Amino acid sequence: MRIVNFCDIHGDPKYLKALSSVIEESDVVVIAGDISGTNKPESAHRIISYIEKYNKNILAVHGNWDNKDVIEMLDRSGYNLHGKGRTINGFGFFGVGGSSPTPMKTPTEYSEEEIYDLLRRGFEEIKKAPKKILVSHPPPRNTRDRTFLGLRGGSKSVRGFIENNSIDICFCGHIHESHGIELLGGCLIANPGPFKKGKIVLTEIEAENILTSENIEIKKLNL
Repeated sequence: MRIVNFCDIHGDPKYLKALSSVIEESDVVVIAGDISGTNKPESAHRIISYIEKYNKNILAVHGNWDNKDVIEMLDRSGYNLHGKGRTINGFGFFGVGGSSPTPMKTPTEYSEEEIYDLLRRGFEEIKKAPKKILVSHPPPRNTRDRTFLGLRGGSKSVRGFIENNSIDICFCGHIHESHGIELLGGCLIANPGPFKKGKIVLTEIEAENILTSENIEIKKLNL
């Protein structure tokens, strides 16, 4: 299974052409939120339409800057993982979009209780899969979530759910400056950083094999 993951596009398509061959060669394209530009939900449709030209195996969640129009678009397309689960070739994908409450009061925020319930609902649909992959716009609290002000912007519920369940990978985003790969228990946390700056995560793994940091890398695209 070859997975390309990116997030925090914010409606900026400039790196999509550079990514087209990677999209085409991947088994699954995973998008971890903030697809649209601020107050421009139509930009999310243009991003998704471009990706579809090369690969329609798309799994996505919305971000805290994506409004209900983006969520509905993902639902209509069959790509939405928010509170849902899908199993592909032995890999169980489930997800949560938006974010926990922020000081900026962005368009799509959820309480920690709502986030935990959405995670539980999605996980129920894939819990028997050999490999389990969480696609979460917010990172787990205290892991890949430190803002430029030094504050922690991750979700306590995402962290608690990872700690209490057997999850192999968490693809996340939200906090642009905290890109990188880190281990939380037995789960690899991957925050590629913003795609609007050309950052992506590439993962190659077989369902029956042990996942290590050697299977996953962050790359920077060049225009």
